[in-house]
Amino acid sequence: MSRIESITVAPTTERKTVPGRFEAALQGATRALASGVVGAVELAAPAVPFGNVLAGAVRAGLQGGATPYGGMVGGVGGARLSGASAAGAATSTATGGVGSQGDLLEATRAMQQEAQAMNLQYLQLQERMQQESREFTTLSNVMRVKHDTARAAIGNIH
Repeated sequence: MSRIESITVAPTTERKTVPGRFEAALQGATRALASGVVGAVELAAPAVPFGNVLAGAVRAGLQGGATPYGGMVGGVGGARLSGASAAGAATSTATGGVGSQGDLLEATRAMQQEAQAMNLQYLQLQERMQQESREFTTLSNVMRVKHDTARAAIGNIH
């Protein structure tokens, strides 16, 4: 049996490659997602308790390394977009289709009313299912009693 000579472990080095199309697409999606989150938080900040604090925390998190590509939002081709400018871009694009903050609040109310209507439908469905279950249980009990009675009568005949 031969001895294994000493083993040396080389220190790891960072792999430096040009991002492929898939990685570029992931980076683009990360940028879009991060800017959308920042924009949404900033739009909702006035309506949410401590919303400004939350918006600041989200912006700081994006600037401080919350994204997987270098601590800032972005990173394709060396052009990085900071969290603050991403927030501004998201706010301007998010409010492009909405005229004012009043329209945003009205849209939020409409969504809440739609959610309430869906919840009501769900509760009605649950109530119907429970009613059917009670009816099934009642019929099942009646049929069992009839069966047991018939079986006892047949047993008494023999």
